[in-house]
Amino acid sequence: MLFTNLEIAIGQKFRELAYIRRFEASAREPRQTQLLKLLSIVENNQDTAFGRKHRFGAIRSVEDFQSAVPPCTYEDLFPYIEREMNGEKGQLTQQEPVMFATTSGTTDKPKYIPITPAHLRDYTDAFQVHNYQLIKDHQAAARGRFLVISSSDEEGRTAAGIPYGAVSGVLCRNQPAILRRHFALPYQLGRIKDIDTKYYLMLRLAVPQNVSAILCCNPSSLLVLADQLRLHGEDLVADIRDGKVSRQFAVPEPTLAVLAPYLKPDRPAARALERILEADGALAPARVWAQLGLISCWKGGPMGFYLEQLPDHFGDVPVRDLGYMASEGRGSIPLTDEGAGGVLAVSSHFFEFVPEEDCGRPQPRFLTADRLDLDRRYYIYFTTASGLYRYNINDLVEVVGFFANTPVIQFVRKSAGFSSITGEKLTEEQVRIALSQTVKQLDLSGINHFTAAVQLARPPFYRCFVEIKGEMSDSLKRDFLHLFDLSLKSQNPEYRDKRDSHRLGRPRLLLVPAGTFARVRQKRVLEGAPEAQVKIPLLTASCDYMRAEVRRAV
Repeated sequence: MLFTNLEIAIGQKFRELAYIRRFEASAREPRQTQLLKLLSIVENNQDTAFGRKHRFGAIRSVEDFQSAVPPCTYEDLFPYIEREMNGEKGQLTQQEPVMFATTSGTTDKPKYIPITPAHLRDYTDAFQVHNYQLIKDHQAAARGRFLVISSSDEEGRTAAGIPYGAVSGVLCRNQPAILRRHFALPYQLGRIKDIDTKYYLMLRLAVPQNVSAILCCNPSSLLVLADQLRLHGEDLVADIRDGKVSRQFAVPEPTLAVLAPYLKPDRPAARALERILEADGALAPARVWAQLGLISCWKGGPMGFYLEQLPDHFGDVPVRDLGYMASEGRGSIPLTDEGAGGVLAVSSHFFEFVPEEDCGRPQPRFLTADRLDLDRRYYIYFTTASGLYRYNINDLVEVVGFFANTPVIQFVRKSAGFSSITGEKLTEEQVRIALSQTVKQLDLSGINHFTAAVQLARPPFYRCFVEIKGEMSDSLKRDFLHLFDLSLKSQNPEYRDKRDSHRLGRPRLLLVPAGTFARVRQKRVLEGAPEAQVKIPLLTASCDYMRAEVRRAV
């Protein structure tokens, strides 16, 4: 999926150095780089239906582009996308889409994002730089196998026979054989939609191998992996010893054929695992993969809740942000393990930024990358070679530094990660901080999942859905809610005002049985979201979120 640049591990360095030189030159001249990228996209697509309507042939500058093309949402572009899905050519791009990427979202149905060959090149070029720096900084992690968690590259086909699925699956499938040999798993595992089966098979194949790096999008996937390892330790030992897969997991026959080379009996590995089981009572990633030297996953926004749990399972392993990225495109290139920031990928797409305070104004300012300020937050808009033009991806990012003259940005939250049912203007970031502070103050462990959801009542309030190992006494529940509420009040004056005036009720707690959030995750996958990218929100303004699953569970 990600290590398109693993040539460095086998001595082919010149190509990487060329990528690095181009990257550094682009970072020194972000304004010129962005202008050239924009004009290239416009020129290549001026004869499309969208290009003709918006006079692409007359565009010579950023200002021309902004005058000719209004900001776009998915709904604005969907008529063109729908025609592309039905096989009509020349709608958004001159190049025909090779696939449509399905977005993960949170509670909505997936969207279909066209992916062209040019867009794939732009997407992977940024990975070249990211992975070069990653391996350069963690050379020991490049000596073993890479466990890469990806999603299905083909969930289905459109009416015209064009596949749709996850970009991660396409990138993984397209790796040359010389690079795929570094991967612990075949890409076909990403096509399995049952989460329990998929994760068990990942462990069945990867546990006997020398896994030195793990790469995935969502850190919650790593916790699922650790839970499956703990739950199925004895089954894994037996399967590794005997060269099979437990019958409790229904594996499709075509997948079994692909897995056959990985399923040979390995008695030495089984004996080593048995010793760990005898000593610890369960298997854990830190013990199973003693040479694990690197994890790369998302670190920004609400991911901090899951990141805080990783050391309990994986030990003190360096974690580098995977970069701000989505099905729509690659936004940043992290160069260090510190924080969640990455250099804006100025040579991959054209970007515009609306200051946070301008959101909702009739005439918001649209700024280019060279006009951003440190410690300011902006909503980001993409223009890509796949036909997204001034596309509002609904993401808020923050400028946390600069590399040469290019901003280093960090994902803050989705615009949907915001709730203001009474004017409290509560954000997902504030909920994450309140949850973290509450857990620390109470010395509380075992909270696996959490979501605060709006509940309409008189007055409305936020219901905290919590999945926790063990029990919570009534007094602990009261303390939890008191501290959680207190933290939100201290962070957010609007929330405090609405609470003190009783326009917003005090939050309430609902403990849900183990597996409730897993069912939510599985439901999203069955709806078409890429499993490796499914996000469970810490905050949602949807009154219906989780309602069906909670009714089933309680």
